[in-house]
Amino acid sequence: MSSISPQYANQLLAELTEGCPVPAAPASLSRYAFQISNYVLIGDTAVYGYKYKGRWRLDDRDIRKAAGRLASLPFDPDDLVDVRLSCAEHHRTWRTQIRRWFDDISYRDQSANGCRCEGQQPCDRTHPNRHGLGCGATLEQVKERYGQWPIACTSPLPLLTWSGTTWMVPRAYAALLDRADRIAAECVEQAAQCNRCNATGDVWKWRTSGNSGYTTLCPQCATTVARPYKDHLRGRQYTSLSKNSQPDAFLCRLCPSPRQALYWDHCHAHGFVRGPVCASCNTYEGSGHRFIHRPGAVRHLLLCDGCHRDRTVPPRHQSDIVLRTVALTPHGPCAQSPHSAWGAVQDDGSVRLRMRCWQCPFTPQWEQVVPTAQVRQLVREFVDRALDADAVGQEPA
Repeated sequence: MSSISPQYANQLLAELTEGCPVPAAPASLSRYAFQISNYVLIGDTAVYGYKYKGRWRLDDRDIRKAAGRLASLPFDPDDLVDVRLSCAEHHRTWRTQIRRWFDDISYRDQSANGCRCEGQQPCDRTHPNRHGLGCGATLEQVKERYGQWPIACTSPLPLLTWSGTTWMVPRAYAALLDRADRIAAECVEQAAQCNRCNATGDVWKWRTSGNSGYTTLCPQCATTVARPYKDHLRGRQYTSLSKNSQPDAFLCRLCPSPRQALYWDHCHAHGFVRGPVCASCNTYEGSGHRFIHRPGAVRHLLLCDGCHRDRTVPPRHQSDIVLRTVALTPHGPCAQSPHSAWGAVQDDGSVRLRMRCWQCPFTPQWEQVVPTAQVRQLVREFVDRALDADAVGQEPA
């Protein structure tokens, strides 16, 4: 077996499918492709992914086989079939994926430019225009935003044709994606089985990343390979930990049900260890977005002695605290509080909030800046309430 990196696999697939009637989109070969299954689909071929020395690898022969099958697909560009982009379909398929792209672009165009349809304003974007999309959207807009987004490592948008009444795609390509959907569903079903007892559960709750790849363990089996963490590293600096101090010997301290950890989570501002977490929780905390809304999240952040002492949390979480506690400014005559808002911490410590109003979809986005001093006060008050709630055994409000 010739083991290759996802980056080289992307390059190899692009070279082997150059000029292929079905446009390949090899950039989807990455570690994120294996979150819900051990396989990634290239056309209708399932390619296995694994970790070697902590790095994701694929088999060179699998990539060549999948590329050859994709390039040899019997293909008649004039033999078209109805794509059947039904809004009523609830399962995640290649058709629903394209439908979501279309709906998103129609919504974005209407929000930015207003409704350009005749009759009631604004329209509901469900009736196709002359481009086959809702309201004033065009296929060029879809391609500009989603042209590089893959389905089964292929690019579907260049193969779509609007007949004037329905969307059409080459029959061979539709059959290829139908097979890919069936194989992907089988792979996910397999990944949802516990690797030890074969019980079937929620792949998103049981599956976690490890040193050799993703594994699936039910809560009961997770407790046989890892144990609860007892805060024995509280007050230790992350840089002082030995390389033999293995977090995967413990259960994730953030997951609501037993799940094996992978990393030592630590505060990047003060350096203190907070505890073992799984790959999913580590990514969630690192992104910052809405992490503090999780049960136990604030308590976990304050396991850093530095944050506990200074009555603060890392900057990436402060914008969410501001959103929860500050009064948001409505726009113009609209008395409704903004329904869509997100914030970002600026270099000077202030928080810039950006807002939209669902009641007034054509109103441009507006901003509100919360000064640095107020941000510090809001964060300190929030942390104080969390500590008070923790002292009496309650979840922070």
